[in-house]
Amino acid sequence: MTGPGTRGFLRAVSATSPPLITTVTGMRRPRIYDEPRVATAIRLPASLRDELLAVAASRDVSVNLLVTRAISDYLQRNPPPGGDETAAS
Repeated sequence: MTGPGTRGFLRAVSATSPPLITTVTGMRRPRIYDEPRVATAIRLPASLRDELLAVAASRDVSVNLLVTRAISDYLQRNPPPGGDETAAS
């Protein structure tokens, strides 16, 4: 099923099995977190971005995964001053 709000792509299949082109939908990565996600833009030095892209490619993971894990790790290692309370945003 395709239409507004759905994503799909075309894939060529064997010429002996019609149809020659099929639409594949619903191929998403499995949801890892139940928590809603938000898009956030950050500014990085070009050299840091290039290094991040290279590391992500060498590990066959997304830049988003690397950044999310790095931030999570940083926050776990550096709790906010004053105890276990999280800072209000």
